[in-house]
Amino acid sequence: MENKSKVAVISDIHANADALTVAFNEIQNAGVDMSIVLGDVLTYGCQPVEVINILNRYKKESTVIFIKGNHDQFYFDLQSGADHASYNLPKFVKESVDWTIKEIDSLKLKEVFTWQDDYYIGDVYFSHANPFKYGDWSYIEDVKNLQKSFQTLSVKKVFSGVFGHSHRQLFVGNKDGKIHELNGYRQTDNIDQLIVNTGSIGQPRGRGLGYIILEIEGDRLTKASFKQIKINFNNSISLIKKVGFSCETEAKLIEYLQV
Repeated sequence: MENKSKVAVISDIHANADALTVAFNEIQNAGVDMSIVLGDVLTYGCQPVEVINILNRYKKESTVIFIKGNHDQFYFDLQSGADHASYNLPKFVKESVDWTIKEIDSLKLKEVFTWQDDYYIGDVYFSHANPFKYGDWSYIEDVKNLQKSFQTLSVKKVFSGVFGHSHRQLFVGNKDGKIHELNGYRQTDNIDQLIVNTGSIGQPRGRGLGYIILEIEGDRLTKASFKQIKINFNNSISLIKKVGFSCETEAKLIEYLQV
């Protein structure tokens, strides 16, 4: 990394090629030095092959780090012969996963990209869900798990943790053991630690679709900001309706997009 660098962080694409295209166009125009994909590339959306193709093209043009999420692990395991029963997936997730596996039948997701459990840049730690052990997919939105996360980040000797998983954009600072919600981060903010959630590129919850831009000087995070993107979900909804999911699954997948 150069002394000053700009890093784009996206997560939870969930097979939404329309949103990914918009995000990557913005990211390329922003002149970033590196992009980090925090996992959950597939499921829910109905453009899995398109998303994989976009990511493949982008990694040839730019430096991209791929971090495994829980949905990526589903496909690694299931494409290797694991049984669905070991996951106890909700019906709508199982239907979406089953359809997606058929769509990517000629591809082994584990082999398409070089995947990592986590990643560090200076004093910033990246993983899909939280700073705990890989395979622990706990959400860290409540006070108890946020405090536990800050303690774990201290053990890792980093200032900040950047995660996805919840689909809800979040900036939380720790100052003298007290948690403060923030709108973004600048180095001049008077906090001891920082947790950032990127939100989701592909399936909005909370404040909508978006990604994070980080600015790093040397080994120190100097700025973090959320970039919201806007797309028309008509195509995404139309594709879901064409698949032939059960009424319950179709309604559930579309509900997330009606924001």
